[in-house]
Amino acid sequence: MRPPINLTRFSVVSNESNPPPVMRAAVHIGASHASMIIISIANDGGEEMIDFLEKNIPLGRDIFSHGQVLTTTIEQAVKVISGFQEALTELGLNDIPVRAVTTNTLTEASNAEVFLNRLQIAAGWRFEPLDDGEMTRLVFLKTRRRLRDTPSMRKRNTIVAHVGPGNTRLLLFKNGQIVRYHSYRLGTHRTWEQLNSPDLLGEPIIRLIREQISGMIAQLSYDFRDEDVEDLVMIGTEIQMLSPFLSKQDKTKSRYKILEQLLQNLATATEAQRVKQFALDYQTSGSALPALVINAAIAESFELTSLRVPGSDYEKGLLTDLAHPTILKEELLTQLFHSAEVIARRYRVDMKHARHVAHLSRQLFEETQSLHKLTEHDALLLNVAAILHEVGNHISPKAHELHSLYIVRHSEIFGLSEADRLVVALITRYHRKSPPETSHRFYQDLNSEDRIRVAKLSALIRVADALERTHSQRVTNLTVELTDSKAHLVLEGIPDATAERLALPSKADLFENLFGLSLHIKES
Repeated sequence: MRPPINLTRFSVVSNESNPPPVMRAAVHIGASHASMIIISIANDGGEEMIDFLEKNIPLGRDIFSHGQVLTTTIEQAVKVISGFQEALTELGLNDIPVRAVTTNTLTEASNAEVFLNRLQIAAGWRFEPLDDGEMTRLVFLKTRRRLRDTPSMRKRNTIVAHVGPGNTRLLLFKNGQIVRYHSYRLGTHRTWEQLNSPDLLGEPIIRLIREQISGMIAQLSYDFRDEDVEDLVMIGTEIQMLSPFLSKQDKTKSRYKILEQLLQNLATATEAQRVKQFALDYQTSGSALPALVINAAIAESFELTSLRVPGSDYEKGLLTDLAHPTILKEELLTQLFHSAEVIARRYRVDMKHARHVAHLSRQLFEETQSLHKLTEHDALLLNVAAILHEVGNHISPKAHELHSLYIVRHSEIFGLSEADRLVVALITRYHRKSPPETSHRFYQDLNSEDRIRVAKLSALIRVADALERTHSQRVTNLTVELTDSKAHLVLEGIPDATAERLALPSKADLFENLFGLSLHIKES
């Protein structure tokens, strides 16, 4: 029986200058555990944990051993989630916002939709698998704290390695900015559940795991072969649970030889011994071993003798960031656009032109809000597409829009999910030449709502690109005047818009067809 929680200390006398704190909760069904956190967010953005609950659920074992979530695990998860909901009700917090997510490895289960539906019926919460873009954002938030707590990392080329249950993500920071990001199908549960001899101990089990992960380790070594990596930060459930055995209390710095010794000690221990000696639970006693092997192999790839492992609780940190949706929002956006520009520069894009098309696209988006009725997130995707719309020129100027589609689809863009990246790729594909058609590859795979989104955003970037046809940044500001049948683009400070007027007809077709308005240019 848990002791009662006193919520009176979170109550304040509210007024306009001192609003009451906001209560939020987050629920995460991971590969080994289901957990819930309840936090209080103060007016200044600071948060305080009210309660944390965690229960074991063998989701990762099912997915990587059977390819589906077993019925017993589904029932166990439903019971746990119902218990979380009862806990909120007992606290009188059943009406607060709840962010409900699952591990992204759930998407590999053949009955993922059945599992998600059962959870929603049980609690009324809409569970969503964490996509790769969201996980990268969460990894960044954890890293941001490391950069703040360890100023020297801002000046060093630092790899942040997040070894998760199904995938490993590597983020390269230079001067505190993300410059490279890659994701690999290399995970703790993926590796452990696919071993043919998990009962081996000692050097044989280490050798077997190393053989299994060798291909992915070789790939990541190749991807970062030209980078001078000076520091390594390791994060993840297992590695952070083992942090007391890697570094001194309240310290994060460790050494490779300590990691290697811990790996040897863990490999020679039985499951029961791992639980007792290393303060693990039975759900993570198996996955902890591949976690150490993978992290050791990454350190070896970069020939690093020192490393850092945060001592904080991984799951509590993850849930806090999920429950706090606006945390570091502006900095996250800065990193997203920086990531897009890194890709653009890699393909030798004219950055002045790209940024100016982004600037004009944003103005068009705001001026035509009453027409398209799209969201701020859509504006973000339009901005990223504008930065990247000419990357295809690196392959060939001819049909470069098709090359841009390919490059963007296969690029890792910090903070964007796979679905978002496809939208961006399609906008770059339709910034010139043919407008969207339902017979087009990738576009035809979208639902009707997303096809309309892509079409509207493509219409805006086509007009912006026409106004920047000369690559001279002539048009700096514009407004849009709407009538029943026309949309007038008023170009401020442009006495003669002949060049823009000549370029517009080839790019105005999509806008005119979608919104039923003819486009005209007016000099200001």
